[in-house]
Amino acid sequence: MEFLTNFLAGIFNGAPLWIWPLLFLLIALGLHCSRRREMSILPYFLMPLIALTNMPTLLAQHSAELALMSWGFSYLAGISGGFWVQGRWIIARRGLRAEVAGEWLSLTVMMLLFWANFANGALAAVAPELTAGMAYQILFPGLLGLASGSFLGRPLRITTWPSSTPSLA
Repeated sequence: MEFLTNFLAGIFNGAPLWIWPLLFLLIALGLHCSRRREMSILPYFLMPLIALTNMPTLLAQHSAELALMSWGFSYLAGISGGFWVQGRWIIARRGLRAEVAGEWLSLTVMMLLFWANFANGALAAVAPELTAGMAYQILFPGLLGLASGSFLGRPLRITTWPSSTPSLA
């Protein structure tokens, strides 16, 4: 129990101060996405920028080249996955506006990306031999790539969705 307490204290005390407002912003955004809403599709194209948060973690890996390659291939797969899954939540699109159903995937993926950096740092500190292994160098960046890529596939699906005539409430 003392290890866990020290571990959590290390996370809270060691993280930069700006990280906590970011966490609350991501949670608020994820909760907003859980509700049916009408929206401009343009902000959806800002979501892929979350991939930039992966770069420091990827570049710090033991084999940055391998990590970036794994991330890149997985990012492409994530685009396909995001494109496919977004079709479940589109209700209507007219021009640059869309009505979408509420979903929890956005919050889940944002939290995965946010906490993955903490998990990577903790693992590197307590089990550096694990994070140096080839499996970790491929699988961890692959997970980040899949999650990040989904945020590009989703707005691509919305923009390719046929415009509909029903009014967007």
